[in-house]
Amino acid sequence: MVSTAFKRPNPGTAMGALGLLFGFLALVVALSSSADAGSRHAFVRKGDIAPGAVTAKTLAKGAVHPKALAKGAVTTPKLKAGAVKTQALAKDAVTGAILAKGSVTATALAANSVTAGAIAPGSVYGGALGGLTIHTVQITDQDAVAENGTWTASNTEAVTCAPGERLISGGFVFTNPGNREVGFLQTLPFINGDTQGVTGRFTSNSGGSAVAEVEAVCLK
Repeated sequence: MVSTAFKRPNPGTAMGALGLLFGFLALVVALSSSADAGSRHAFVRKGDIAPGAVTAKTLAKGAVHPKALAKGAVTTPKLKAGAVKTQALAKDAVTGAILAKGSVTATALAANSVTAGAIAPGSVYGGALGGLTIHTVQITDQDAVAENGTWTASNTEAVTCAPGERLISGGFVFTNPGNREVGFLQTLPFINGDTQGVTGRFTSNSGGSAVAEVEAVCLK
């Protein structure tokens, strides 16, 4: 019968073996945690996306909102023609302070887009539309004998706006009332094709001493 004797390891050898075992276990746990973390997190960078890969149809509803956009990210050259429609704008989103000077021109406005209801009271007046000019024409007294009881009407004189101008209003004034036996008869605006102006006349018993003037206020 053969007897085998086992030699008891010394304490230093046992401690070394335990250290190796714990080190191995720590490595296994670290690798497992790293693999688990990698399986749950995926980082997509700009260079990983092919051109045209992200389209409007691939985006979830509400995925792109103002807070998700960098400042200055959306500029005019990046917008497709007709991309921003009225129904896409929030109420009061477009104000005068947001619009660049001269950005709203006649060609940028749709037909009938500016109506009376869209204009604030008092925002449109003569001075806001352009410069004004006043044109005048003299009206002479046609009466022959003063204070004889017979009144005589003057000729009807017309004053017109310059080419390209538009009539705003008209007026009449006696620049010399003569013996004051004079009376105003009419001031009427008229439009004849592209010609716009005002006509005027008066009546007198002043023997030709009165002088009047008809005026047209025109928009340049």
